[in-house]
Amino acid sequence: MSVTVRLPTPLRSAVGGKTTIAVEAADLAGLRREIAERYPELGARVLRDGAFGPFITVFVDGEDARYLGDDVDLSNTKTVELLPAMSGGALEEIVPRVEPKEVFGSFIDETIGIVARQTRDTVSFAVGSPAAEALDLVGAEDLAATVIRREGAKALGYTITEGEPELRELVAAQARAAGMRVDAEEVLISAGAIQAIDLTCRVYIRPGDVVVAESPGFANALSGFRNHGARVVEVPVDEEGMDVTAAARLLREQGLRARLFFVVPNFQNPTGWTLSLERRGQLVALAASHGAVVLEDDPYGALRYRGDDLPALAAFAPDADIVSVGTFSKTFLPGLRVGWAIADRDVIKRMAAAKQTMDSSTGTLGQRIVLEFYRRGGADAHVAKLRALYRDKQAAGRRALERAFAGTGVTWNDPDGGFYLWVQLPEHVNARLLLDAALEEGVAFVPGDAFGIELDHSTALRFSISGAPRARIDEGVKRLRRAFDRVVA
Repeated sequence: MSVTVRLPTPLRSAVGGKTTIAVEAADLAGLRREIAERYPELGARVLRDGAFGPFITVFVDGEDARYLGDDVDLSNTKTVELLPAMSGGALEEIVPRVEPKEVFGSFIDETIGIVARQTRDTVSFAVGSPAAEALDLVGAEDLAATVIRREGAKALGYTITEGEPELRELVAAQARAAGMRVDAEEVLISAGAIQAIDLTCRVYIRPGDVVVAESPGFANALSGFRNHGARVVEVPVDEEGMDVTAAARLLREQGLRARLFFVVPNFQNPTGWTLSLERRGQLVALAASHGAVVLEDDPYGALRYRGDDLPALAAFAPDADIVSVGTFSKTFLPGLRVGWAIADRDVIKRMAAAKQTMDSSTGTLGQRIVLEFYRRGGADAHVAKLRALYRDKQAAGRRALERAFAGTGVTWNDPDGGFYLWVQLPEHVNARLLLDAALEEGVAFVPGDAFGIELDHSTALRFSISGAPRARIDEGVKRLRRAFDRVVA
């Protein structure tokens, strides 16, 4: 007996766009069998385990088949309709749901939210953000008001993808003063250094490529490499920065060819160590032997408190394949998100093309506020004040640690600049567990395992001296000691 089956629009594509199909069936059970055999694509949509699926309602000449039973006689039926269930359901998909891929983030940034959600008073040694008193030195309100008053809508509209020409020249001039051969066409203004790192990945990294990076290292960059499909080879860091000899050995032993080397050469995040002059030469040579690019991220280089400045890798080896990344976040205003990348002109063009699919251009107002600050002069004096401020805060942090943790087995280093101390706990103390107790005591930091992938940094922590008010450093360290005592008890 031929039965006409009417189909709703969403199901018609399963039968070549037809509105109805003819099926030989004497009852509903036979109807289901025929659909499964003759129209398998339709069956995949409406049948589950031989029965009509939970989101399909069957009507026999307008009557709901659920009340008729499987043996209902279809011999005199005019039309059978298959319709989406009236209970708010939807047709089941013919293809499996596409699951989102794994994406790696940064526990450093998560700590901002963790601290913000604390209901108790919290002293934060967690975030590598400029001190409030440093931000006050800038006079941001007057800078912004001046720019908007003078430039109006121009300061709030779109700008060139590569960045404001005057700002590109300013960055190039600073780089030339540091010994680099740079012109403005080799500069791209980015939304902070992190975007410049990501743009470098978009230009250079393909899934499966090998990236050699410091460990412990900048967590945001490590996650960025992984999100672009790179295989990250972690290289230990000591008081001279990345152990380049170890990097060469690891690559040789694993039979790997590196595509990119990543390094924070000055006052590294999170340890505060600086890549020595000898190792700078070794790193450039190793990268050249692999035909690899070096990505140097230098947000802290201006904040040296002791000793002499070391040349940027791009100045040390001007003919090497190097991308230099920097930011105004640590010495000016982090919330403006204004950074830069310096690279070969062709690389800058490729970065600009990639950036056009991200944000089109870095915020115009932020760029022009930076320019206004530099036009007024006094930038060097401002940085000198920051060096004095952070030098004092670093010394205060070390003294507080010495008073609170003498005899406990806790140790820390003494970097020549930057925002961070690397604190090593006794072997039996896990920094994540310590953080839980610390938050209950009203103090925060970033545990060491946030700065690696496979290498174990679980008994270390990053102690940032920059953000906490100078007057609260002692109290914060006392709270940290109380948390430590609870964990080791």
